[in-house]
Amino acid sequence: MYDEASDFQHHRSEIDAVVGVLGSIGIALRSDMVVLDLGAGQGMHAGLLASIAGKIYCADVIDYSSLYNGEFLKLLKEKHERHGYAFPLDKVSFHQADAMDLHFRDAFFDAVISINAFEHIPDPGKALLETIRTTKPGGFIFISTDPIWTADTGSHFFHRVPEPWGHLLYTDDEFTARMKANGAPPEEISEFKSAMNRWRAASYRAAIDQAVRHGLVNVAYQDSWSGVVDETHLSSTNMKTLTKRNFSEEELLIRGLRWVLSKR
Repeated sequence: MYDEASDFQHHRSEIDAVVGVLGSIGIALRSDMVVLDLGAGQGMHAGLLASIAGKIYCADVIDYSSLYNGEFLKLLKEKHERHGYAFPLDKVSFHQADAMDLHFRDAFFDAVISINAFEHIPDPGKALLETIRTTKPGGFIFISTDPIWTADTGSHFFHRVPEPWGHLLYTDDEFTARMKANGAPPEEISEFKSAMNRWRAASYRAAIDQAVRHGLVNVAYQDSWSGVVDETHLSSTNMKTLTKRNFSEEELLIRGLRWVLSKR
């Protein structure tokens, strides 16, 4: 069941993590910054970012601003205010956009922030180049992705198929059959097949490395974290089977990746 207060707490913790990472390398979000929130979803990060940065452009493949009979922004503002957060409508704008082909001009943003969206982009490498193109020289790009495809819950549908790494073990047809048997509606079946790019950690790292080699960015910060949502997953037979199928235990335990890149 949706808990609005918990949802705010979760998104607040994600923004706090962004601010903390940036602060650790001497970067601060400022009130004069124009920021792109890439993969912004329904704007839960945007309202929080607007309190510490300048203009926030929210970009997502879905046109959220047209939802709820055109009252999306009004309702989002009210939602923030219910929990003690201002939502300055004049500082936030929503845009339907393809992360791999952004309609913003070159060097438009002081910063790009993307929180747990890159795992949903069909070609994260193209999206990376677009974020670089639209960032000003000297600006920064923050990217985090969690959980990645190879994590125990990397399917993003663990609530339908509660088998750790089942999405790596079964074919798509087998996995979606299990989803359907557990009550998944057709739209979830379709989302599973299309909404995750299935990149492994090495592919993300290779895309970043290529951008560095081409002289586009410098890596100002990077880290990753490992773990499972339930300790019993560590003894799963699925994990043991996958280690015999070109997956190392180390890779299966990686949950998330994070970078801060500075535009050259």
